[in-house]
Amino acid sequence: MVTIFWLVLLYSIAIKGQEFPSLAESFPNGTLPLSDEKRLTQRLLTILQTTGKEGRPVLNYSQSNSVKFGLGLIQISLDEKEKILITSMWSQLKWKDFYLRWNPGDYGNISQVRLEADRVWIPDIMLYNTADPKNAARNALVMVQYTGELTWVPHQIFKSSCSIDVTNFPFDKQKCHMWFGSWTHSRREIDIELSFPEGIDLSTFQSDYKDSSEWDIVNPEAEKRYLPGNQTNAFAVITFTLTMQRKVMFSTYILTLPCVFLALLTLVVFWLPPDRPDRTGLAMSLFASFLVLLLILVEAAPPTASSVPTLGLYYCFNMVIIMVAICLSSLVVNIHQCGNQSYKKVPTWARKILLQCLARVLGIKCCSKCKPFQRRFARRDTNGYTRDFTECTNLLPKSTFKSASGDISTTSIYLLECQLGELRVTLNEILKRIRLREEERLDQMESFYQWKSVAKVLDRLFFIIYVGVIAVSLAVLFPKPMASHIFSSSQTTKTAAGNNTN
Repeated sequence: MVTIFWLVLLYSIAIKGQEFPSLAESFPNGTLPLSDEKRLTQRLLTILQTTGKEGRPVLNYSQSNSVKFGLGLIQISLDEKEKILITSMWSQLKWKDFYLRWNPGDYGNISQVRLEADRVWIPDIMLYNTADPKNAARNALVMVQYTGELTWVPHQIFKSSCSIDVTNFPFDKQKCHMWFGSWTHSRREIDIELSFPEGIDLSTFQSDYKDSSEWDIVNPEAEKRYLPGNQTNAFAVITFTLTMQRKVMFSTYILTLPCVFLALLTLVVFWLPPDRPDRTGLAMSLFASFLVLLLILVEAAPPTASSVPTLGLYYCFNMVIIMVAICLSSLVVNIHQCGNQSYKKVPTWARKILLQCLARVLGIKCCSKCKPFQRRFARRDTNGYTRDFTECTNLLPKSTFKSASGDISTTSIYLLECQLGELRVTLNEILKRIRLREEERLDQMESFYQWKSVAKVLDRLFFIIYVGVIAVSLAVLFPKPMASHIFSSSQTTKTAAGNNTN
């Protein structure tokens, strides 16, 4: 049964073969007709098979191949930690092959065809400062013009080394260079030229370009140069320079503004009265806040050994200033309490410099509360409260000792006068002690208010010095990178608007 089935199947196939002849038999002479494009492609492949793709396509060895090279940017990514720039680009190479020429009239007016890249000679233009030995590239067909001009536009991902400078982080600019040139041929054999005036074309591939979330391209540049060597054996190299400006919106709100606010808040430490114990506590809290910001900056900034962010130096500078402010605040508090804890007077030089000179300049009134005590003491002395009893010689008039029974004896009067004399001496001693204590108390009060005035003058002086230091540090460290960033951002915006208009 199975044998019969196979016989029927073979018979049916034979009948079908007789009904439908082969494609070659349907044309005269049994040959297949070829389109003009296929005939041209076969002719070019035959030429390439004969000449081979090895060796430059020139008739004379002394002739130089001129290669036009350009890049179309698609996407960028900068690995700051590894110092590697990753770019996705369209590479455009144009050169001439003497053997791949034809007359368009002989092939139906076909002016260009496409061949596989591994069939033709391709100049060995490579990235010199590559960081990826694979140098990934997608294969693309080569467009061949009837004049012998070949155009190859492969999509490639380049990984190039890039030096990173984070001095102005987060307002920094990074310049990355990409060197392209022939790996084995000198300028006498292959001379490379720019396809675009800027080297990197952003307008043609604007629809393909993916905007980076961290970087703005400010100004792409290209320059042709020759590597060191003699005039004939030098290598032609094109250096592409990508200048990238960091987008600082995130960093401004997270790193810069809190730093400025904390620096201004440090002024409150000097605004508080010197006798307030929470001055030191506030300063320590600000110190801890700057330490937290410094840790955030360490996580956000790329770690490099060649440079340190200026913002980090400013954080450390503020921490040092706060430490100095804590020490000065403690000094002011101790000076403020000096009048209570000791009876030492303010040194003469301190009174002349601080209380007489600086106090007037800073607009601080000194020792005003000592004068009422001095006036009160002088008034008491004028009224006789502290007058010496030595001037009181007639303390016991004789009329005082007369009574109804007659005069008192002379002996009794003498005894009374002696007792009164001793009492007078005792009273004089008591009054002297009272006067000394009053003078000592007034001196203590005067010393107390003088030390308090010294503390107030020093506090005001440290406050002004701190304001000046903060203002100078902000003016020196930040305006230049911020101004350059604002200018670059405006230029980038205008360029983007112009491209969109075109």
